[in-house]
Amino acid sequence: MGAYILRRILLMIPTLFGIMAVSFAVIQFAPGGPVEQVIAR
Repeated sequence: MGAYILRRILLMIPTLFGIMAVSFAVIQFAPGGPVEQVIAR
């Protein structure tokens, strides 16, 4: 059971890194900045 939990935690690290990289890319390549999008609402 401990090995399973350790493996799941170690797999969580690249998954979270991938999610952060995709969200960073979407924010960077969106037209305008995130602050300007909030102001436009």
